[in-house]
Amino acid sequence: MRIGIIGLWHETNTFAMERNDTMDSVRIQRGEEILQKAHPKGFIGGFAEGASRDGIELVPGVDIRFGNGGIIGCEMYEMCQREIMDAFSGMGTLDGVYFAFHGAMVAEDPYTDAEGDIVRAAREWFGTDLPMVATYDFHAIMSRWENENVVPFPNDTNPHIDGYERGLEAAGCLLQMLDGQVQPLTRRLFVPIIGPNIGQSTWSHVPEQEKELLLYQLNEARAELEKAPGVINITILGGYGYGDSPDVGMSIVTTTDNDEALAKRMCVELGQALWDRRAQLLQVRPILSIDDGVREAMARDQKPVMLVDLGDDPGSACPADSPAVLEALIRLGAKDCALTIRDADVVEAGMKVGVGAELTMEVGGKVDQRFYQPLTVTGTVRAIDDGNYMILGPTHGGWGREVNEDAFREANVGPRVVLRIGNKVDVVFSRHRTGKDRDFFKSAGVILEEKQILVVKSNQAHRASFDPIVASTIELASPGVSTVDYASLPYKHLIRPIWPIDPEMIWSADEEAFAR
Repeated sequence: MRIGIIGLWHETNTFAMERNDTMDSVRIQRGEEILQKAHPKGFIGGFAEGASRDGIELVPGVDIRFGNGGIIGCEMYEMCQREIMDAFSGMGTLDGVYFAFHGAMVAEDPYTDAEGDIVRAAREWFGTDLPMVATYDFHAIMSRWENENVVPFPNDTNPHIDGYERGLEAAGCLLQMLDGQVQPLTRRLFVPIIGPNIGQSTWSHVPEQEKELLLYQLNEARAELEKAPGVINITILGGYGYGDSPDVGMSIVTTTDNDEALAKRMCVELGQALWDRRAQLLQVRPILSIDDGVREAMARDQKPVMLVDLGDDPGSACPADSPAVLEALIRLGAKDCALTIRDADVVEAGMKVGVGAELTMEVGGKVDQRFYQPLTVTGTVRAIDDGNYMILGPTHGGWGREVNEDAFREANVGPRVVLRIGNKVDVVFSRHRTGKDRDFFKSAGVILEEKQILVVKSNQAHRASFDPIVASTIELASPGVSTVDYASLPYKHLIRPIWPIDPEMIWSADEEAFAR
């Protein structure tokens, strides 16, 4: 039997400046390269392993990803759809299809349901009976139609450490479909809650903290419900508040063996519990102003203290060029700090003058000046490197909580320059990408153990790597496109009311709710 593989991966922040309007921002892999370069502990790696049995031929078609975090332009989206359909055309007869989706991709009107439109085109090509499965990120914003026309296997974890397991699960289900053993039926219950991401944590390295998390507790209940006869998969989906579409919000997605009543019952049980306890999503971790967070980090005895720059998270398509936290560190006299800022100008200037030279220039604020401005600093070039390093883990999106040599991978973030400012405030400047893993800092020459303060631009993704080694963490209400103040964002497609933007709204997990 022959299984086609298609990848389409983008988490779209529709409010970000850096759009995807030209081929310069599109990265495409074709054919066997998709399997050869797949992370062994990621979605595709897990699926390939799970589908490796006699009589199964995997037929990889095309895998499309985007370099910029902003919206996908109409022409680029239509090009992607043609690429995918051309790949299907060249695959010959297929017995099944696996989609490796992110799920939070949003293109310009009329393509706000970007992955759903790809599934729709595939259904028109292959018909309604061809078995199809897909893996998704925890932050997917799938439409109801999409849920009901491709069997979904999203992450259960946030930060995401179970891509491999979900790939295995999707492969197992598809093989059972091909063998005629199951008839999957999926139902979605949309729960009108938008974020916040940091409140949607499902796990922690500290057991006492983990057990207090709302989504940890609901995930435990989900896992028990999933053991019921006839249930194939249940997911509590976080959604993605920065992807402006009618499907933005949280969801309960349940797949059963052709039992609609069972699927709806599972959705209702978890969905109503989530809604009834929604206030806990805002109580997971306090969010401090930048100044208060810096002062608190300076005062703590145990180090290092992690400051999380929530507003400029590149994982949420921010440019990662905000100098707002650096400005506060300098102004408040902080010492022994390390942080990272994307600024190609600083990299070029530092490489030109060389290690040991003094440099005075504006840093940050080169891509997006809606929320902050460049900051003039003077510092000494401490190090220059090519940005090639190994991610040794554990890390977000790859594998579990422990280090696993099978999951080591190379990373290339381009040339970097480390500038030392003030009292040992080391800033790792990069051209295109900033790091959320401790290996990014270590490979640039930053000794984490000697630092009082570490700063990462992130929401959740840093935690798999940093939680085991930092003494404590403080989240900052910093400016940027990944603000936690969703009400301040200029939505066009968001369906209101939605909590907590509309705090007084009333909702219940009844039959009418399934129509959303």
